[in-house]
Amino acid sequence: MHCVPRFCQKASDILERLCLTGAGALLIINLLDVMLGVFGRFYRPPMWTTDLARITLVWMVMLAAAPALKRGEHMVIRIVVDRLPRTPRLLITVLRRLVFAGILLFMVVYGYNYAHKLHMFTIMTLGIKKSIPLMSIPVGMGLMLVQYALQQGIPAHGEDDAGKEDHA
Repeated sequence: MHCVPRFCQKASDILERLCLTGAGALLIINLLDVMLGVFGRFYRPPMWTTDLARITLVWMVMLAAAPALKRGEHMVIRIVVDRLPRTPRLLITVLRRLVFAGILLFMVVYGYNYAHKLHMFTIMTLGIKKSIPLMSIPVGMGLMLVQYALQQGIPAHGEDDAGKEDHA
């Protein structure tokens, strides 16, 4: 019986480490790129630094969104829900979880379709397809969806479902 929560916890931890490692690497690339752009202005700045900074920033944020979700660092307003009786609170919690997962799934599908539509266009300064930065949305939302699903399989410590910390 305890193998599902253990699997979810381990998979969640691995996903968090992978996402944070990728986001950290992109942060380093972004910082080096911005410094090159700033110091390059004294001589002849490369044209591609601004585009690379934008792309790495977007990808970094989208990769870090799943670990932020796991840690409960996304904004949540629960003042009204916490004051409700147990049954309505459980109903709203389930509804909120379904809506959140639905929004993430919608963003994965819609983001992928949008990126796919623009795959023929190129970012001239970098020579890469425009779909590469746009794929950060479906990838990031997909990672958040996986992390959210894994979090649902991990029981809260010593709390019932009504008092369980919901990170959406």
